[in-house]
Amino acid sequence: MKCLKRLFLPVLLTLSLISGCAVNKSSVGGFNLVSVAEEKDLGDKFAVEVEKQHPVVRDPEVQAYIDGVGRRLLTGVRKQDFPFTFQVVKDDSVNAFAIPGGHTYVNTGLIKAAASETELAAVMAHEMNHVVARHGTRQMTQQYGYNLITTLLLGGQGGALSQMAAELFGKAGGMYYSREMESQADYLGIETMYKAGYNPQGMVSFFKKLDAAEERQPGTIAKYFSSHPETVDRITAIQQEIATQPAKNWLPDSTPEFARVKAKVQKL
Repeated sequence: MKCLKRLFLPVLLTLSLISGCAVNKSSVGGFNLVSVAEEKDLGDKFAVEVEKQHPVVRDPEVQAYIDGVGRRLLTGVRKQDFPFTFQVVKDDSVNAFAIPGGHTYVNTGLIKAAASETELAAVMAHEMNHVVARHGTRQMTQQYGYNLITTLLLGGQGGALSQMAAELFGKAGGMYYSREMESQADYLGIETMYKAGYNPQGMVSFFKKLDAAEERQPGTIAKYFSSHPETVDRITAIQQEIATQPAKNWLPDSTPEFARVKAKVQKL
């Protein structure tokens, strides 16, 4: 199989370049040079590097809480190819990120900024669905080439793994997805929240908050949205999708556990 991949790689890369970042938002399938097993292996390797660069919050209550939110969201995803993990990292930027293979990290800045558990869950659902749709390895293959990914999987160029982790997931870096991928992660995130019992309006309220912050202080969230659809268009698309969902009884927007964890995180 490895020989076949090397033999047909130029053709496959050409096809991927021709197809570009075309994404059918309602489908989580699609062409990917990296297998599910390879993606899991690559994600485990990246997780080691990520946790060297981002201090993980070791408080048991904080960890149990974020794991609980993540596990609830997993009940609403389309499919689960990877063993997801959930951790909080000390970083005041308002963000969360999930790396290929399912390791999901929530910044302390996101917990501080979220007004409710529903808003927190909205960002987590969005990031988790980048993994569900396997956007990470598709984007990395286009950005770095499959040959480098193969080398990293085989254990070569150890320094390259650390450098790539810093570029993609470090404090100075960020995984930039296509607009189509971001739109799909929003679409699937709404579906995930709905199925898990969270009110998808939490995604609307949080993005409106970010949009207002950008208006007050231009450039403060520009990096987060630099490859995302325009915020206003994004909010409109989310609202339109939510309107198609049948009425449902939601979980409470927030919980005493969220309040306790937020208070703890604010002291860090």
